[in-house]
Formats: sequence, structure tokens, C-alpha cells
Amino acid sequence: MKKRIFPKTLYLLLALLLAWGPTAEAQKRKKCKSVMDCIPNFFVNDNQLPEYLKQVYKRDATRLAIRLLNKEQRLSQQTVDVPEELVQGVYNALIAVRVSDFSAIDSIAEMYNVRTFPVPNVENLILIAEPDAEWLQPLIQRRDSTGSPHINNAIRKNNLALSKMVYLDEERIGLVLQARSPINIPALSMQFFTEIGVGAIEEVLPYGDGNDITIQRTKDGWEVIYSVRFGNCVSQCQKAHNWEFGVSENGEVSYVGSSGHTIPPWIRAGGGAKAKDVLKGR
Repeated sequence: MKKRIFPKTLYLLLALLLAWGPTAEAQKRKKCKSVMDCIPNFFVNDNQLPEYLKQVYKRDATRLAIRLLNKEQRLSQQTVDVPEELVQGVYNALIAVRVSDFSAIDSIAEMYNVRTFPVPNVENLILIAEPDAEWLQPLIQRRDSTGSPHINNAIRKNNLALSKMVYLDEERIGLVLQARSPINIPALSMQFFTEIGVGAIEEVLPYGDGNDITIQRTKDGWEVIYSVRFGNCVSQCQKAHNWEFGVSENGEVSYVGSSGHTIPPWIRAGGGAKAKDVLKGR
């Protein structure tokens, strides 16, 4: 004779299941208070990308990671080295979109070569000094370091290269410091200003507005939008055409669609891009 489960037992099991679901979800929401708490962790194969293109996407990922941090942290709370796990998470999302087989990829990558608009700066900065500044004298004499132990230490610590000296005007000379890998240049500038005492620092920033990539966390993973922007871009481009993608927690890519203004036929990959976004074997 088969045993029956009494209704009270069924109700108890159902109550436990219902209680467990919201509790687990609530714990996840409580844990994910910042973008650093819940970074999607999935593997994406980037072997299709030539090495130079991996570096291009790593630079985009670093810039996007800083933008995400800027929404949650003051600059004084940020480090020069952008958290690697966040950069890698953003990189994985970008690569997952790039190697997907949606037809829109040909437009954003090969036709228009859409990259992040270069703000914030992740590549270089300029220390500005008067010609008689003591720390500048060894460089004027063609030595390979400055006369300031503090500046020299910051250069070594942050893996910077002494790129060149530029004469900004008759009274000021600029020392260009180049990052060997993408870093948080605004945080580095603050470090030079507050900790080392360099009074004048200039970031190399673009003028106006232009094409861009944006990314943000969603409850399901990432939202990635590629934008071709045009019109009067002296301050902010008046027109844009967008392609939106979703990347799930496990790396699955969905194409949401395109929207915006029709792109004029004369607009092509901007600025004679040095690094073409073309995969191996194409």
C-alpha cells in the first residue's frame, strides 16, 4: 500500500520553497550594493583577436571600468591601478559582443570602428614646470630621470615612461608621462598634486564629442551600447545612432536592436583609425 503525503506536509514544503527563493534573492541584492560586488564571471575566448586588438579592447574596458567607479566613488577614493577584476569583467562583455554573429557587429566594428570616447584619459598626462624648476634640470641636460626623488618614485611605482618634453609657451615646459598600460590618469593626477606637490598638471583630453561605447550593470548581466555620433560635435553631438546588446551573467549575448538617427553615407570609421577592428582570418 502506497503512503500518501499529508496536505500539511505539502504546505510545509511549499512554504519552505517560497521562503527560500526570496531570501536568496534578497541576499544577492544586499550583496550587490556596488558594481564591484557582483561582477559577472564567465569565460570568453579572445583568440580570434590579433594582439593589437586585444590591447585596444583592454583600453576600452579600463576606461569603461573607471566610468562605472566614478558613479559610486569619489576620485580621492580611487586607485591608479583600476581593479583588474572589474576591467576583466567589462573586457569579457565587450569581447563576447564582438565575437557574436549578429550582423550589426559588422557595422559597429568594421564599418565604423566604434571605440570609447577617450574620456577619462587612461594613457598619459603632462607635468607642467617653469624652465628653471629644479626637478626639470636633469631632463633639460638629457638625463633619463628628473631631479625629484618623489617624482622619480611615482614614475617607477606607476610604470610610466618619460615620453617627451614639450614647450607650451615661453614660460612653461611640459613633461609628458606615458602609461605603459591603461591606468586611472585622473587618480594619478591627484596623486601628483596632493602627495608630490606638482602644482600644474594637464591631462590630454579630446575636444568636443564623438563616437562612444557605454556599459552598465543590469539585474541579468550587462547592457552594452555602441554609438555613432554626428552633427555639431563641438560640445555635444546632436545626433546619434545606437546598437544595444545584452550580455547575461553566463556570457550569452542578445541583440536588443538599433535606434536613433540615420547615419549619413559619408560617415565612415573615424579619424583614420590606426587599429582596424578586424578578426583573424577575415
